[in-house]
Amino acid sequence: MTDTQDNQGEPKGRTGDTPLDSISIAAFDVDARIFRTMRDYFLSPVAVATAAIEHDYSRYLSPIRVYIALFSFQFVAAAIFGTPATATIETMTAGVDIDFDVWLASSRMSFDTPLTLERVESELKAVQSLTLWPLAALSSLPYLLALKLYRPSIPLWGHLQLYLAVSNVSFIVMIALIPMHTLGGSGMMISMAIGAVIFFVYAGILLAHFYGRSVTALVLRLAGLVAVFPITMLITIIGTLLTVDWVLGNSFGLDLMTLSASGPSAEQSSP
Repeated sequence: MTDTQDNQGEPKGRTGDTPLDSISIAAFDVDARIFRTMRDYFLSPVAVATAAIEHDYSRYLSPIRVYIALFSFQFVAAAIFGTPATATIETMTAGVDIDFDVWLASSRMSFDTPLTLERVESELKAVQSLTLWPLAALSSLPYLLALKLYRPSIPLWGHLQLYLAVSNVSFIVMIALIPMHTLGGSGMMISMAIGAVIFFVYAGILLAHFYGRSVTALVLRLAGLVAVFPITMLITIIGTLLTVDWVLGNSFGLDLMTLSASGPSAEQSSP
């Protein structure tokens, strides 16, 4: 039994609980640390990151718990606004004139019912919902290695907490901007750009506090993280393309590369 529970297993008030904690727990069974953590990610990021490094979760939720919750909530938000949270054939071919019927007919497999784009997209979504986690972990490695080089004395777990604290701020903003995805590819790109700016702004704040207060050192270290950004994007893009191509080949006998050859012009030029 933990010190936050009584003999019946019910939560007890923690030291420093505010009226918001008591009201939210009593009325909604919601831990008020959720609201405080979300607020202070923007207002007091150093305090949240410091608590995470010191394993002090009396006031804030751990960054990894918040990251997992946000990762899951993005699918809910995307579903509400009818926008994809994973790569789809339609988003990958936006702006390209593709005859999907021709492409689907090129399948090397036979099916009891005609193969539809909706069926393909559904399978892609299901698989990518599982592979997004390892891709996110892989894409974070360059940042973690850079942070470790900046200050080797901090354990790798500490660097992870700092990275997740920054990522969560950006994640919150990007989820809030999901409605912009309804504008198409341009809206998605704008929301991603805003998220990236937020990431580096708050990364600069934590770099200044935990990795040296020299202005020159801050600029160089922040520039290093910016230089790492294309690498992380490349990892994500390659991982996504490999995942999509694997699903298409193994589940439907389709080839991602043949999409570009499935336009009306290709159909007209065929004998």
